[in-house]
Amino acid sequence: MAAQEFLIVRYQQRVAGFIYTFLGDPSVVEDLAQQIFVKMLQGLHQLKNPERFEVWLFRLARNACLNHVRAEKWRRRFTPFTDRHEIAAEPEPGQNPDLDEEARLAWLERAIRALPAPDRELLALLQDDTLSYEDLARITGTTVGAVKSRLFRARAQLKQKIPNEL
Repeated sequence: MAAQEFLIVRYQQRVAGFIYTFLGDPSVVEDLAQQIFVKMLQGLHQLKNPERFEVWLFRLARNACLNHVRAEKWRRRFTPFTDRHEIAAEPEPGQNPDLDEEARLAWLERAIRALPAPDRELLALLQDDTLSYEDLARITGTTVGAVKSRLFRARAQLKQKIPNEL
């Protein structure tokens, strides 16, 4: 029990950050994180390589996020008049040269949300620089070359979307 609690405490912030960055919806972070950690606890006995735990955990997180996206797509298809999350209006670039840190973060979040899901996913996984390109390839089920290419493309798109004033 103590070891399981240690794993949850150690990874809860990173998993929550990944979910938020991937989905951009703070209202689902807690529920999805809980689902991921339940699956982790249920599957720990099947983990063959404990040294690959982190990669396995983030693969669980990725799959949970993808399942959530699929479910939302279907839900929107059958309930077209549901309330949608509205993005708070941010000041236009150039209007306020002294944008505070909160406004800059809002711009960055909007730019990240505008990226394609696979690119957002990689940026979310990179948030604390503990995973290698090989780990990212294993988590996403792609090659190291594909990971590098997607990261390059994502970073280039972010540079285009974020105003120079920030």
